[in-house]
Amino acid sequence: MRIVITDSGLGGLSVVAELEKRLRKNPIYESAELIFFNSLYSSDYGYNSMIDLSEKAKVFNSALNSIERGYNPDIILIACNTLSIVYPHTLYAKNSKTEVKGIVDSGVSLFENKLKSGTDKIIIFGTPTTINSNVYKNSLIKNGIDETQIVNQACSELETVIQNNPIGEEAKKSIAKFVSEASILANYDSQKVYAGFCCTHYGYSGQIFRDELSKQLNNEIEILNPNNTMSDFLFNDSDKVFASCKTTVEIVSQVKLKDNEIYSLAEIIRKKSPKAATALENYSFVKNLFAKV
Repeated sequence: MRIVITDSGLGGLSVVAELEKRLRKNPIYESAELIFFNSLYSSDYGYNSMIDLSEKAKVFNSALNSIERGYNPDIILIACNTLSIVYPHTLYAKNSKTEVKGIVDSGVSLFENKLKSGTDKIIIFGTPTTINSNVYKNSLIKNGIDETQIVNQACSELETVIQNNPIGEEAKKSIAKFVSEASILANYDSQKVYAGFCCTHYGYSGQIFRDELSKQLNNEIEILNPNNTMSDFLFNDSDKVFASCKTTVEIVSQVKLKDNEIYSLAEIIRKKSPKAATALENYSFVKNLFAKV
């Protein structure tokens, strides 16, 4: 089984780590290749800075075509909320026969199951692209969740701050600011408040989020991270179990990763998957992995 996991940065590495860990405990394949493909075109040309959806779709389409040509995957996991929203607008989505799963569906399902009984509330933390699309809010309302239970909170550039150092002072200040903004958007009169992570990077700073939410809100706090449930469907749909799964992990990027990014994220990832952490420390830099358009 060859599974390509892609993101517009390194947040999706946590999905790789979770999947590798689960395959060790529940070997549903005899062998599996996990390939993390960084779909970020350049360090100064991120998707959230592109001018419109059309441009984002063209760039991501180029990355998807490179994934198809270079790796011939059995399945592609889009471990990125921004790219999951962009994906339906790509030509690849209209023409490819490869199975593709985006993280938004996993997130909506996770949030809905927690909210559908009772009056608990959720703060949806995400990038401006994700929040402005209202994809989570609209999907939850469509599925019967009351609009008063949902608070959207855009966190501009937070993914970059976290990738640089997920437990550093800048991350702490930024998260405190966004939690403060969210705390004044609604009356949190419910017993419990969920924090929905709608950016794959946010889990790296999960404890900081929890501490700030507990400090600023007088509610029971629970973190909901779709990164941990994105691969559920693979295991739910399988009735096979092997003695073990021979798993390899590879990471490729046409953006050079910074030493501090590698060090700080590897230390977090290693707790779940030493193999994924080692792959990050030995990632492959491929200069022309995919074209801009």
